[in-house]
Amino acid sequence: MSEKKNTASRVQSVKLVRKANNLVEGKYRFDIWEMRVFTKMLTMILPSDEDFKEYRIYLKEVIDDFNLAADKQSYKLLKDGAVKLMKKEIKIIRDTEEGEKEFLTHIAVGLDSFTSRTQGSYLDISFHPKMKPFLLQLQTQFLMYDVRNVLQLQSSYSVRIYELLKQYEKIGKRTFSVDDLKETLAVMDKYPLYANFKQRIIMKAQEDLATYTDIRFTFEEVKKGRAIQSIIFTIKSNKTIVEERKLLTPILTKVFDENSSNVEIYNLVKEFPGVNQTTINDWFAKYSHEYIVERVNILLKQLAKGKDIKNPMGYLQKLMLQDTLFTITDEKNPTKITANKNTKISEKSIKDKMKELEDLKIFYYETQNQIINEFLLKNEKENKRVLEYIQLSPHYDGNISLEENLQRVTLIAIINTKVKEAYPQLFLDLDSKYWAHEKNIKQQLRELGWIG
Repeated sequence: MSEKKNTASRVQSVKLVRKANNLVEGKYRFDIWEMRVFTKMLTMILPSDEDFKEYRIYLKEVIDDFNLAADKQSYKLLKDGAVKLMKKEIKIIRDTEEGEKEFLTHIAVGLDSFTSRTQGSYLDISFHPKMKPFLLQLQTQFLMYDVRNVLQLQSSYSVRIYELLKQYEKIGKRTFSVDDLKETLAVMDKYPLYANFKQRIIMKAQEDLATYTDIRFTFEEVKKGRAIQSIIFTIKSNKTIVEERKLLTPILTKVFDENSSNVEIYNLVKEFPGVNQTTINDWFAKYSHEYIVERVNILLKQLAKGKDIKNPMGYLQKLMLQDTLFTITDEKNPTKITANKNTKISEKSIKDKMKELEDLKIFYYETQNQIINEFLLKNEKENKRVLEYIQLSPHYDGNISLEENLQRVTLIAIINTKVKEAYPQLFLDLDSKYWAHEKNIKQQLRELGWIG
């Protein structure tokens, strides 16, 4: 089957794939059409879903999603992929109170499709109920990524390797023994020789990820005697792809009335990794509607300007905690503006300057984080020391993974403080420019009658 070439200008909506980590680590093998059906089903699950639904998969949507040629074989290949998916079992190793267990389940059930490809252009299918713990109501220890990263991959093994490495992107390295990786990909029988395995799977994935996904990797082979025993993957952000896919989220252009529900806020941020309805509900329990909208606007405007905010939800949580940093008025601690009898105080001018001050602070924190991230990436020893340090912190949650802990605002702040204290020289230029600029803006505000 011929397939269209990828075009950078092709517009695609952002859809997220969510999987429990132990599902990502599961032992199974798909062909590319099984993988496409499976991936399409994953994008149809909503974070709020409490049970699986029957998912209707339209041929046209699959063709559009995966940028395929709309020829006569498409429906047959799609249906065949769904049939084979129903027959597949997945093996998942999981820890229980009774010890480590091996869990086996089928993946999909209830395929309903037309007998002739000329009679219909869709099929209905659902996930096996036993898959619920690995796909629904995920709060901790799960992988989430933009599905656009896998839509152009022509090898199901490249998709699996992308997911296995994406889990460790923030850590930057992942080591597999050759046997473990083969077993995870279920190819022990297909590629018994390492040379073939390396050429057909590892190097193919390396090329695919560098071309189509938001991460790339290099690898190092570790020998035992003359045989390759393990592979050390070094994982890095694929900045070319990331820049091409910067999320330009529409800015809120109206003030929502007080009857707007948390559902509306959820819809504005639902595509960001780590979002869930519980978090939104917590915001509404603590803050006013206007307070929340203002902070969501700050984030969306920064994204629309092209700012590279790697963890939007973490950044938004930080904004929620900074109750007096960016607001012009606050019920508990109102900003005082004194009237100047000789000059008309322009409310708009003050707001514009406050916005300029707000943007400056955001730029400062983002630049500071970028300096710290680049420093730790270049200094493996210091990176290791910082990771060990935060694992001893009382704020470290031992019930979730290191990667998930690194997404938490509290620990990010601890890391930043630690690095700033140890290496203040890294921030001299940034700090001097920031304080000078901030002083200038505040002086202009005071001239307008603002006291702060």
